[in-house]
Amino acid sequence: MCTLIAALCATLLPATADAAPAPGVRASYANPVRTDGHVDAAATIERLQAMNAGTYAFLVQNETDWHDLEAFLPPAQTAGLAVWAYLVPPTECPGGTSCAEYLPHKKDYTAWAKAIGSLSQHYPVLKAWAIDDFNHNLPFFTASYTKQIRDAGRAVQPGLEFYPVVYSDAVTTSFVDAYGGNIDNLIMPFRDDPHRNTLWTGGVSAQLDTLVTRLAAKNRKLILMVYASTLSATTVAPDVAYVRAVTAAGLQYTAAGKIAGVVQYALPLTAGRPQKSDESFAHTGNGGLVFTVHPDTATKAGDFAAASTTIHLDDGSSSCRMVLWHGDDRAGSSPAGYHFKQAQVGGTQVWQRDVATEDTDWYTSAPIDLTPRLTGGSAVLTLRLYEAKAVADYEVVARFDDVSLTGCHVADPGFESTGGWTFSRKNGDVNGGQHTYDPAYSTSVLAAVGALYAA
Repeated sequence: MCTLIAALCATLLPATADAAPAPGVRASYANPVRTDGHVDAAATIERLQAMNAGTYAFLVQNETDWHDLEAFLPPAQTAGLAVWAYLVPPTECPGGTSCAEYLPHKKDYTAWAKAIGSLSQHYPVLKAWAIDDFNHNLPFFTASYTKQIRDAGRAVQPGLEFYPVVYSDAVTTSFVDAYGGNIDNLIMPFRDDPHRNTLWTGGVSAQLDTLVTRLAAKNRKLILMVYASTLSATTVAPDVAYVRAVTAAGLQYTAAGKIAGVVQYALPLTAGRPQKSDESFAHTGNGGLVFTVHPDTATKAGDFAAASTTIHLDDGSSSCRMVLWHGDDRAGSSPAGYHFKQAQVGGTQVWQRDVATEDTDWYTSAPIDLTPRLTGGSAVLTLRLYEAKAVADYEVVARFDDVSLTGCHVADPGFESTGGWTFSRKNGDVNGGQHTYDPAYSTSVLAAVGALYAA
C-alpha cells in the first residue's frame, strides 16, 4: 500500500492530466505479477520497463483490484508509466450482470468515471479508462449513456480519455456514426474475425485498412490489441512468433500515423511460465505445422489451408524421395471422406490421407518419389488440409512435422524456425500455420515484444 508520504507528495502534483498519447502507444494489459493475491506494483513495473512498455492497462474486476490500482499509481507516477483503468462491462461483472459484487461502484459507470477522474487528478499518470467487450453490451451502453459517462469523467479531469473495447465486426459505419463523438479512441482486439483464431496473421493489414478508413470519418483511431495470452474458444494458443508478427504490423501502422498504438492482451508478466492452455503440435523439437477446423464451423468443398516451401536437389543428387510425419486428433472411427491431409509437389498431388484413417498418434507416409515432379532440380512442396466435402460441425486438428528428404532438401523440414514456409488458405474456415511450444513462453514473449517496442 502507498505510504502517507507518497500519498501527500502525489497530491502536490499538477491537477491536470496530460492528454493520452494518441500515436505511439506501446502498452500491455492485465496479467500482472502478484504477491499474496495482490498486484506486486514494483515487480510489475519492472517487467513492463523490461518490455519497453510506456502504458499499462490495469484490469479492475475482482474485489481487491480497485485498492490495488490505488496502490499501483504512486510508483507508476514515479516511474513515468502511463496507466489506464480497465473496467469490465455488466456481462463480465463478478456475481453476474447486476454487478452487485463489482466494487466499489457496482453497475454505476458514471460513478466509476468520476472516481477514475478523481484518481487522475492526484496521479496524472492515469490518462484513460477503458471498458472491455463494449460492443457486447450496447443495449446498456447506449450512445447517450456513453456520452454521459465520458462527460462525467472529463468533468472531474478534463484530460481523461475513454477507450471502449470494440471487436472488428462491430466497428461498422453506423457504430462510428453513433458513438464516434462519445469516445476518444477505441481498442480493437485482432482475432481474425470472422474466423476467430490466434494462428493466422495474414489478415491483419486488410482489417486495419478497413477500420482506419471507417474511424477517420469521426477523426478517431484504434489501438490494436494483440492476443499474447490464450483467446477463449480457439484451438491453438498464440506463440511468440504470432505475437511478434501481429505486433510488428501494428507498430508499422502506428509509425505511419494510421492507428494510435498497440496493447498486448494479458501478456504474462511473471517470468518463466508456459503459455496458458498451450500444447505442443510437434513430433520432435518444439515446432510443428498445424491445421484446424473449429467446432460449429461450416466449410465448403474445396476449402483448404496450406503451407508451401521449395524443394531443391542436393548437390550431385539426381533423385528426391520424401517421407512425411503426420497426425491428427480424429479417431479411426470418425466419419470418412471429409478432411484430408495432402501433399502436392509442383501443383500435383503426390500423397493424401483421410483424418479418419488412423487414430491420434504420429504416423509416417510410405517413401514418395518426387523426382518426376522436379523442374530444373526444384519444385514447390505444399502441405495442406483439404475439405473434400462440406461440413457443418466436424472439428479437427491436423499436424505435420519432420519432413524427411533423401537426395533433396527444404529450408526448415522440422518447423523449428520462421520464414521457411509461406501460408495460404481458401475462405478462412480451414486455418493453418506454424506453432512453436515454449515452456518459458512468458520470458520469451516479453523479450520479443520488448525488442519491437524499443525500435
